[in-house]
Amino acid sequence: MALQAEYRSALQAALLVAAKKYSAGPPQLLTQICLALSALVLRAVELKKPVEQIFGSLSETQVHGMYSHAILELLTVLPEEVIEENVVNVLVDSDRRWHFRQELLSHVDIVLDFLLHQAKVEIALKSEMHEKHRKVLRGLLSWVRVGCFLEIPQSSLPSHPLLGFVFDSLLVPILFDLAIEVLIELVNRHEVLPQTLLLRMEWFEEALLLPAIDLKNDHAVGGLACLFSEIGQSAPMLIAAGSREAFILTDAVLRCLTYSKHDLEIADSTLNFWCTIIEFILGLNNKGEKEEAVSAFIPVFTVLLDALFCKAMVSDYSAQELDGTGHLPDDLLGFRRNLEELLTNICCFLGPREFLMKVLNGPWTTLDSELSLAMVEVRLFTLNTVAVVLENEQHLDFSIILQLITAMRTTHIDVSSKLLHLVHKSAAEVVGSFSKLLCSSTTVVLPVLSFLASGMQIPIAASSSAIALRKLCEEVPFLADDESNLKGLLWIGQGLHDMGLTLNEEADVVSAIGTVLALISNEELLNVSLNQLLEPSYKAIEALLKLDIDDSMKQNPAVYSATLEAAVRAVTRLGLILRHLSVANKPYKSSESPILNVLCLFWPMLENLLASHHMKHSSLAAAVCRSLSFIIQASGQQFLPLLSEVMVALCRNFTSVQASEYFIRTATVCLEEFGDKEELGSIFIRTLNSFTEAEIILSMNSSYACDQDPDIVEAYMGFTSMFISCCPKNVIAAAASLVEISFKKATIWCTAMHRGAGLSALSYMMCLLEAGTSCLLAPIAATQELSVGDLCLRICVECGESAICGVIYALLGVSAMTRVHKAATVLQQLAAICHLSENTNWKLKLGWRALQAWLTNVVHALPSEYLRPGEAEQLIPSWLKAMESASSDYFHKIASSGDLKADCGRSLKRVVREFADSHRHTAPSFTFM
Repeated sequence: MALQAEYRSALQAALLVAAKKYSAGPPQLLTQICLALSALVLRAVELKKPVEQIFGSLSETQVHGMYSHAILELLTVLPEEVIEENVVNVLVDSDRRWHFRQELLSHVDIVLDFLLHQAKVEIALKSEMHEKHRKVLRGLLSWVRVGCFLEIPQSSLPSHPLLGFVFDSLLVPILFDLAIEVLIELVNRHEVLPQTLLLRMEWFEEALLLPAIDLKNDHAVGGLACLFSEIGQSAPMLIAAGSREAFILTDAVLRCLTYSKHDLEIADSTLNFWCTIIEFILGLNNKGEKEEAVSAFIPVFTVLLDALFCKAMVSDYSAQELDGTGHLPDDLLGFRRNLEELLTNICCFLGPREFLMKVLNGPWTTLDSELSLAMVEVRLFTLNTVAVVLENEQHLDFSIILQLITAMRTTHIDVSSKLLHLVHKSAAEVVGSFSKLLCSSTTVVLPVLSFLASGMQIPIAASSSAIALRKLCEEVPFLADDESNLKGLLWIGQGLHDMGLTLNEEADVVSAIGTVLALISNEELLNVSLNQLLEPSYKAIEALLKLDIDDSMKQNPAVYSATLEAAVRAVTRLGLILRHLSVANKPYKSSESPILNVLCLFWPMLENLLASHHMKHSSLAAAVCRSLSFIIQASGQQFLPLLSEVMVALCRNFTSVQASEYFIRTATVCLEEFGDKEELGSIFIRTLNSFTEAEIILSMNSSYACDQDPDIVEAYMGFTSMFISCCPKNVIAAAASLVEISFKKATIWCTAMHRGAGLSALSYMMCLLEAGTSCLLAPIAATQELSVGDLCLRICVECGESAICGVIYALLGVSAMTRVHKAATVLQQLAAICHLSENTNWKLKLGWRALQAWLTNVVHALPSEYLRPGEAEQLIPSWLKAMESASSDYFHKIASSGDLKADCGRSLKRVVREFADSHRHTAPSFTFM
């Protein structure tokens, strides 16, 4: 603090005088004076016992009896300086705060006596007396928070006169809030208080709660609910004991929960009370005590469940607030979210069967009023909430849900459509959660499918219905065995283009259908089903191909946008169906498998799409490439005749239509499927050349440029890594110049701020260095392996220093810690290659001295602000030593296990991690060229 000691003392004296002067007001000014005085005392490090001096001054003031307001205000703010929740004085030394706290607590007796004296002072004017008592309660609250009652025997606390004063204050409306706060603090801090308050529960209920409920005093009911909840949470063992007072408390909390239809905040404040009691009882170790407690409280939680139904139900008031799509109002939605844990606990407490019986006891099929609909909806919500408990139970009777579904399909219900749609949504969620139990036989599947199909046409229920359909098809394997069920499912699929679902909802539906089709073993039936299902998709794609993009956009852009959207969805559906068929991977007797039939119909359309100007739309490009990837994976060798055309189309679109990562990713799938075939090497080399020579790749010569299109960088590096991993060695050797260009790019791109781009570049570097090392270490190296080994050596000579430079800058950038493993592996591989070169003709250019020179040049070239003073001199020898050790680990690992993917040496990984960690918050941003 800037003030000298003598000035600080003078300021303290002046503040005391000011406090006395303004003791009678204004209150805000008095508070600010006292805050300044307490902050000053806290920081007066030269004073051994500053609080004692303050209290000496206060005792002199108290003699005159004129300045009690000032004393009370100062007593209120002094403890606040050291209360842990107070973050104002974070700059004050913690040791200083501790000593200040201890000195405060040494005056507890004086303070409590003073507060008690002020509480007993008789003032003729009631308003002034209540104001005085309010200040006493504020002061008491601050001292309770600092731990004043911990300084007295705990057995004397229940009979302390100040506690009686707090109880009396509960009966005074203006003092009620503060009195509740004091009691809640006491309950949280003192084990004897819950028992004390529990013994007074009859008084609390009769003197405070029931009058507050009769008067509809929301404020008082809410305060009491918080206090009662704290009692239960602080001492659940007292409640679980089942005393008369314990049941009075549970009755009081129930009254608070059910108070007012529209006030969910009070009910919300009681939920933790019930959860704590249930969890304590269920956690009892003594079997007899547990059974006794469960038996005693089953009636309580049965009544509670009914109360929760009423509270979580869509009331008339809530129904009016349902928005345009029928969503619940925010307060009810939040209450239900908070209710989930309690409902699950009650289900565990009552037992699944008893709980289910209780939930299903409602007007499930009498849907003739909004009240009955609301009662059904809240029970559906409850069932879905406790699904995690009920789903593993066997032989539960859900026939009433099927009756509800039938009634909703066949009965005209003359109620609010919003509420009816909400019931539809909740029922669909229950179908999704209990599909295996609901659809135990084929005869009930079709009505459920019809119900879900109708739900997909209701905006609020569409997502739930689509998810439910997917779960149903995943969990009910016999669905495909019944012809009528299959027809119903295909009917849903054919109508997708008219339902207006979102892409995610549509994906759920298509995945559901694909899952069932993948289970069909009859080849003829599967072919017929696929043709029937995909016909609308074929038509949507053909409709787009018939449009001339320029004329359509000019004449009727709305029609073109709708046609494009329909085609995108159609292509996406085709891809998803084929993905599921590829997962099934069944052999078929005929030469034309279902997948091949689809391919024959679909490929000409895809070929035309790839050649069209429509591909400039990224949504279509993404859908086409994704579906093409699924086709390649599904058809396998059957796709081979089309490979050359596909790769040409992908390259043409990437270089001429739009530079999108989708085309590279699909080419990577082709490479993964067919890259091992030597005869196809020329196709993949041409593809790599097209991507590498593309303008966007050529222009990325800095980390900044890389960060502008990180997805393309990630896709390109993925393709090159797959090229090295999958292609035969002679194919890699034939693409030597392209491989070297890609490596040079990777040494720059690994410094990108974008984590995915940087990591993919490091992965490519690792992949190439590993391939080269494996060739060099091969026992009997063939000519093609030697050529790849020589390629790797030549690249290291040309780019070794750049690689080390890129790795170090990558460790200085953002998300550096995520790159530690790959960076250390690259350094280890470089060290291993340099070690191998020691006994070859490459020694002069690529030996250990070359590695030392690279590292030295890179470190000395770093801008001065990147390293701490003297760090460069320490870094070079420590890294070289760690790299030498790592290269030895590499060869030892290979010699012992034959594993070419050797782990990084521990010492190298440690120094790399320490370097990255120490520069996380110090390295400036940079653009690496």
